[in-house]
Amino acid sequence: MIRLVLLVCALFACFLARQRCLTLSAPVKTCGADPLPRAAALKLVSLGYDQLLADLYWLKFIGYEGDGRARVLDGYASASGYLDLITGLDPRFTEAYWFASFSVGADQKRPDLADAILRAGIEKNPDNWYLPYIAGLNAYLNWHDEAKAAKYYRMAARFPEAPRWLAGQAKILESGIPSIVKKIRTWDAIYRSNEPEKVRNRAKEQLIGLWLTVFNSNASKQIKERARQALIDLDYQVN
Repeated sequence: MIRLVLLVCALFACFLARQRCLTLSAPVKTCGADPLPRAAALKLVSLGYDQLLADLYWLKFIGYEGDGRARVLDGYASASGYLDLITGLDPRFTEAYWFASFSVGADQKRPDLADAILRAGIEKNPDNWYLPYIAGLNAYLNWHDEAKAAKYYRMAARFPEAPRWLAGQAKILESGIPSIVKKIRTWDAIYRSNEPEKVRNRAKEQLIGLWLTVFNSNASKQIKERARQALIDLDYQVN
């Protein structure tokens, strides 16, 4: 077993060294991004260790994601390539789909690419409510398409294990409720979840901005007090 793992790692290293000239890999290219091999090409040399390669590329992606200064310069241009590759090697890599929504849809500003990754994941995981839920978040928060988001939420809500509020959220998105209320409800659900720290921190930042907008508006005294209390709960002090 150890020999096989070492062999896979050696093959992987050789593949990376020559991936630029490997014609059958058909590298995925995005604007400003380094080329990455396709999952189908890597599977030809993985000897069945697709998940191991997915884990190795996940580590590379975490390093890429964590280099904040470089990402400001390249606009997360390689995020979609990494996550398409990782989920192609391991379609059940759930955490990678979260980053597809937030690193690709939000940071890379390509909700269409995030949606493509998520749709592929939904197709390969038809028993998982989580992926259409994430696709709904991407559609609503990044694509600003409330109808598409509601469709994904309803898809997720059909599963018995899905949160009960998903069906209600779909109705809210389809209703005439003010947009800021919809956004607050969406980000609040994310903030109170057990999702990755990056996602929850982003949710907190968004909630502070939204509640500040309400607090500084011409809303009633009661609504402004609700906004003030919400900001205090988010550890943001207001006068």
